Amino acid sequence: MRIDRAYAVAAAAARDFNDELTVILNSVSESLGNLEEDHPARVLLLDLQGAAQRCVWKAAGLLQFSASRGTRPSAAPLESLIDE
Repeated sequence: MRIDRAYAVAAAAARDFNDELTVILNSVSESLGNLEEDHPARVLLLDLQGAAQRCVWKAAGLLQFSASRGTRPSAAPLESLIDE
């Protein structure tokens, strides 16, 4: 039971992380669309975009792993998960 909760917590965290990464990727995409092709910040934004996309793939892997264990995130008081 304890392991199942750990997978559920990991899946919930991966979903939250993925949501935040979506905001980052959308902001980067918008910024890239507003910059000239030769703007020096483009290189940094492209690096950021690549790193965020790799994190999305890792979060997706965590979600897939949790799903393969038959675990789905559910509402639970955080304290009850930590105390166990």
